[in-house]
Parts: sequence; C-alpha cells; structure tokens
Amino acid sequence: MYFKTRALGSSVLAIASFASPVILENAGVPYYFALRIVKGVAMSFALSSMLPMLTRWTTTQEQGLLMGIASAGIGLANSVTYPISGLLCQHGGWKAIFYFGGGCGMVASFLIVCLVYDGPAKHPRVDAEEKQYLLSFQFQSQTSKKRRVIPWAKMLRSVPVWSVVVTNFFFFAVVKGIVLNLPIFVRDVLDFTVTENGIFSAMPLIAALLLHLLIGPFFDYIRNHNKYTPTTVRKIFHVVGTLIPGALMFVSSQLSSEYKYFIISLITISYSLTEFAVMGGFGYAMIDLAPDFLGILQGINKTISLAPGFITPLIVSALTPHGSSEEWKHVFILFGALYVLSCLVFVTCGSAQQQSWGKAIKNDTVSALSDSSKPRNNFA
Repeated sequence: MYFKTRALGSSVLAIASFASPVILENAGVPYYFALRIVKGVAMSFALSSMLPMLTRWTTTQEQGLLMGIASAGIGLANSVTYPISGLLCQHGGWKAIFYFGGGCGMVASFLIVCLVYDGPAKHPRVDAEEKQYLLSFQFQSQTSKKRRVIPWAKMLRSVPVWSVVVTNFFFFAVVKGIVLNLPIFVRDVLDFTVTENGIFSAMPLIAALLLHLLIGPFFDYIRNHNKYTPTTVRKIFHVVGTLIPGALMFVSSQLSSEYKYFIISLITISYSLTEFAVMGGFGYAMIDLAPDFLGILQGINKTISLAPGFITPLIVSALTPHGSSEEWKHVFILFGALYVLSCLVFVTCGSAQQQSWGKAIKNDTVSALSDSSKPRNNFA
C-alpha cells in the first residue's frame, strides 16, 4: 500500500509540473494556484508514506544510518535544484524548469513501481536469511492480520505527540523560509549575480546533505551504547540542531551586506546543523512514541506542520516590502526566535518513550502467550 501511495503522489506531481506552463499561459494565475494545491496534496501522499514504509526495512540498531541514506534524496534534490534551475532558465527559458521537474517525477514513479515494496516479505529479490532477519525486527501489527483499534482519544490527548507536531511547525517555518527566501535575500541584499545566486543559495543545502549522512550513524552509535535514555539523546541532538542555528540567525541579523560572504557562511552552518534535530532530535521521535500508529501520526504531523510552507512566504513578503537590508534583519530575528521556540517545546514536553497506547495488538499478544503457557492435553 505504501509504495502505491508514493507512486501515485510522484505521478500526480509530475503531471502537474508538466501542465504548469500551459495553465499559466492559457488559464491564468488562479488556476495555477489551484494546481499548486493539488501538488501539495500529492506531496503529502508521497511524504507521509515514506517513514512508515522505512520502518519495515530497518532494524533498531541501524535505524539512523538507513533512514539517513533513504531520505538523503530530498536533500540532494534541494541542493541541486537552484543551480540546475538557473542554468535551465538561462539557456532554455523558465518553462524548462517545469519540464525538468516533471521528467524527474516520471522517473521517480517508474523506479518506485519497479523497485519499491512495502516490506521484506513481499520483495521477490531478498534472500530468505535477510528476509527473516528484517522480519524479526518488525512490529507485531505489521505482521498481524487482526483488525486493530485506533486509540484516537489517547492519541489526540498525548502531550509528546503534540510536542513533535508543534515543534515541527516552528522548525519547518524556518527551514522552509530559508529555502524559499534565500535566493531573494542573496539577490536583493547581498547583490550577487544570477549564477552566484544559484551557487550560494545551494550551499546550505549541500552542507546539510553531507551532515545528514553522518549524523544518522552517530545517533545510532550514541543510542546503542545505552549510556543515556533515548529521550535524553534526542533532546541533546535537538538542542544542538535548534539552539545553535537560532543563535547564528541572530548574529546574521546584525551584519551588514559588506560581510556578505560571512553571512552566507553563517547561514550555511546554521542550516546544516539543523540535521541534528531532524536525524537525532524530534524528526523521527514518532517512531519511538507509537510505532504501530506511525502512518496516522505522520499524516497528522505533516498536515499541520507543513502549513508554514505557504504562511512563511506571506510573512516574509510583508516584512520586506522594499527588500532593504534593514527589513531583512527582522526576518532573520524572526527565524532565530522560531528556532528557539522549536527547541523549548520539544525539550520541555517531548519524549522518546513508547506510549502505553503505542502498540496496537498488545492485548492479543499477551493472550497468545497465556494460551501457549497452558499445559496441553496430549490425549485430546
């Protein structure tokens, strides 16, 4: 089911990307805005299904490493988008950007259909030994065919769950704000050329990608040594990935455009350090809280926390009507404050302890164990 959801999401994104230039030229901005909403819904299908599916292909000892590798494609795509878009726009026109994105979406859909499976049990090319090893780490609800009862009330009243959602809301507001608005800031304030803009706008994304691949194994190493509780480990990583970037945002807000290379360096360092929060902090905390309801929780989390994707640009636009250096200082102060808020919420209310309602078939398991412990009647 998960691979079909991702294939559907990628296909719709590809078709919408191909159709974007046609709709812009012939139907107008309102219809293009409606198409963007459709693309957002399709993206939610693709993103929300990724984490539940990955839990079926990872072990607890290698979770950070394998999830880091699997999700590195997002960082890679973000890091190369700006340079490629600049070249396509310069040599092929603005339409070429949409056609390139649509082509990537079709390739992704083809690869998902051919290579991706929901779990090891359904994969035809996984040998029996590896399949048995992976299945031994799966949660019981993934292998059980019994209908499970979803604890909606407990789920919606859970403070740790909402701490992740609220943290993600503030955190995503900053990282999305940087990704979307950095090219504008580089152009208006730092006065780089178009080519330089593409390169410098991609620098934070490239640095984050490199750190992304290192933090996952580092998190596994720390957690597997059992010197600290999972909650403590996640909170330490989260503080590094939010408080330090927030401080660097405040510093950047006080620098003039004369220090433009230093400003880009600070933004690059702050953005890359956020991978500590993503890979070892709040980012995958839902797996610890309720592994059997991960898909539902991720759906709720993504629906609410992705809202800044359209809220943040409106706020930044209101704060920078003239694009001056003084106006952008307020934006960086806002980003720093949001980082600090995302730090405080998870540190004070977050947890990595499995919740009492997090296992869907706990009672069935206990009953099965009780039945197996009863003496058998060999004469029956």
